Amino acid sequence: MGVLIISLLVALAPNGLDTKMLGVLPVIFIIFLFTPFISGILLILIQNKSRSYEFLPILLIGALIINICSLFIVSLIEFSRSGYFLAGQLYRPAFNPLDLLGLLPFFMTISTFGGLIGLTIRGITLLINKKYEKA
Repeated sequence: MGVLIISLLVALAPNGLDTKMLGVLPVIFIIFLFTPFISGILLILIQNKSRSYEFLPILLIGALIINICSLFIVSLIEFSRSGYFLAGQLYRPAFNPLDLLGLLPFFMTISTFGGLIGLTIRGITLLINKKYEKA
């Protein structure tokens, strides 16, 4: 849910996806790379499981839902920002959310890579916890 809120806030920036966050980092970088990566890490770290194969279904399903919603929110806001929702406009560009599914494999790859990083972090913490339980 936090990832969707972040993507909504970033998309509502004054200049849309063309603006720079804090004057340095482009907003499009945050939406396309940072948000799916962090969501993949968090989808692993919030689970309370001890086997690696138990993490993957929730990672894949959660990443799919988060990425589809994020793509839809950002595209809808950018479409409405273009001014074509105003009454009396003769030309309206075609808005098809299904066209965004072409970006979905890219987002899923980044989320899965983030999930693998989260799985590594989770494995290290489990090993450290087992070491201290024996002592």
